[in-house]
Amino acid sequence: MVDRSTPITIVGAGALGQALARSIHAAGRPVDTIVSRSNERGATLAEEVNAQLVNSARDIASAAVILCVPDDHITGVAELLEAPAGGIVTHCAGSRGLDVLRNAVSTSAHVGSLHPVMVLAQAGRGPDALRGATAAIEGDEVSGPWLSDLATDIGMRPVDIPPDQRALYHLSAAMVGGLMTGLLAAAADLWQLLDLDRDTAVSALAPMVREAGRNLEVLGVPAVVMGPAARGDTGTIQKHLDELADHAPHLLPLYRELVLLSIPYAQEQGILDTDTASAVQRVIDSTRS
Repeated sequence: MVDRSTPITIVGAGALGQALARSIHAAGRPVDTIVSRSNERGATLAEEVNAQLVNSARDIASAAVILCVPDDHITGVAELLEAPAGGIVTHCAGSRGLDVLRNAVSTSAHVGSLHPVMVLAQAGRGPDALRGATAAIEGDEVSGPWLSDLATDIGMRPVDIPPDQRALYHLSAAMVGGLMTGLLAAAADLWQLLDLDRDTAVSALAPMVREAGRNLEVLGVPAVVMGPAARGDTGTIQKHLDELADHAPHLLPLYRELVLLSIPYAQEQGILDTDTASAVQRVIDSTRS
């Protein structure tokens, strides 16, 4: 039977594996084993959480195993495990259901999924980033409650995601945690056209990103949406389109779609009337080839 005293094996010592292992250890739960192909990174993590380090998941028989491996490797790694009867095997892939585990582990083991709705990077905040984040949980009558308790113990808010909607849920998270990062990088690189380096751009834009996140949390939707598109500043939008056409044409399609995405939220707020919204639409349409 698994409970809060059950030793946990973490497979993978990347950004997520490190954050979870450190969070679990800090919460007073035992981390028994770290599985990592990187001896240096794995050894450092294992020492921090008082765990042993092994290089392969083959024949690992821990009663609780959390797989922090790339999505496409989940099944292959799970097949190496010797999951004991009544044990729990969990993956951390937001877009994958439990089917990637059910056929790979013993039928007497309980499978589950815990996906932090958070951006985690090797040089990021790790456990501090997990505290206060949401954790998408899926599991059975044993793994589900155990994972919810684990998430709560390390300071996360567990939510249940319907199995048939996991891809849609993950899309939402990926738009913020993955795709938005590409937008941030592209926005910062525009500063090079001003003969200013990336570090200067990051210093200028990062506080805006943090404030936008706080606005989302405090103001919610639709009030978080603001800027020239939401205000209906067609002159400004046209200038932006002209600059992109001259200096960064690869960003034009993205900019157009982001402007159009803002319109219904601005109308919902009551700050953009129908005539102005139509004017914005015309400006956007005029630049389409």
